Amino acid sequence: MVFPWRCQSTPKGSWSTLKLWIFTVLCCDFLVHHGTNCWTYHYSEKSMNWENARKFCKENYTDLVAIQNKREIEYLEKTLPKNPTYYWIGIRKIGKTWTWVGTNKSLTKEAENWGTGEPNNKKTKEDCVEIYIKRERDSGKWNDDACHKRKAALCYTVVQCESLKAPEMGTMVCTHPLGNFSFHSQCAFNCSEGTELLGIAETHCGPNGNWSSLEPVCQETDRTFSKIKEGDYNPLFIPVAVTVTAFSGLAFIIWLARRLKKGKKSQKRVDDPY
Repeated sequence: MVFPWRCQSTPKGSWSTLKLWIFTVLCCDFLVHHGTNCWTYHYSEKSMNWENARKFCKENYTDLVAIQNKREIEYLEKTLPKNPTYYWIGIRKIGKTWTWVGTNKSLTKEAENWGTGEPNNKKTKEDCVEIYIKRERDSGKWNDDACHKRKAALCYTVVQCESLKAPEMGTMVCTHPLGNFSFHSQCAFNCSEGTELLGIAETHCGPNGNWSSLEPVCQETDRTFSKIKEGDYNPLFIPVAVTVTAFSGLAFIIWLARRLKKGKKSQKRVDDPY
C-alpha cells in the first residue's frame, strides 16, 4: 500500500514540510507468508542524516528498524525500492560497541549481517549503519558509514496492545522489549498481603494486538473470625481476660481435686462398712 503523507504546522523550508511518500507493509501479510514478528515498515522518500532519520521514525512510528532475522532481510530486499543512498537502520556504535538503539542491546555475533570487509570504520568516523537494498554486491547486507551522510529512514511500527494498570491492592511488573505495551511485552501481577489474585498472574501481548489473558483483580480474603478491628475492644480487655481465664482454670482444678477426694472417701466407706 502506498499513500501520501504531509507534515503539518512546520516552518517553510524545513525538510518536514516536503511531501513524503510512505511505503507500508501490512504486518499480517508478513506474518502469514514469512512467519516472523508482526509489525509494519515505513520509509521516507527524503534522505537525511542518521539523527534526523531516527527522529523522523520516533515522531511518526516506533523507531529505526531493528532487524530480527534473515527472513526479515529477505522480505525487505524484495519489497523496498532501490535507493541510491540506501537506508539507515537502528544500529549505532556506542562507545566501542555496536548497539540496537531501540532496545539498547549490544549486537551479538550471531546477529551480525555485515557486507564484505565491513565494518571498516573508514576515516574512524563511521559510527552508524545502513542496509544495502537491491545492490549488485552485498545486497541485504550492512555497512558502517558516517552518521552525517544523508540516506532514507527505514522505520517500523510495532503492534500495540491496550495499556495495563496494576490492580487495586496489588502490583504489576512489565518488560517491554519492543516498546511500551507492544508485541512481546509481558506483565506479571501480584497482590498485597491479605488479598488473593483472581485470574491469571501473567499475560503477554500477541501479534494481533491482544493480551493473552484478561487483567486479574485482587480480592480481600475472608478474615471475619480472626480479624480484630481497632476500636472494637478496650486495651485492658486482653490482660483482664487472661487473668480471669487463669483463675477460672485454677478454680476448676481445685474443685475437681476436691470432688475426686470425696469420691475416694465414699468408696472407702462402701468397701469397709465396719
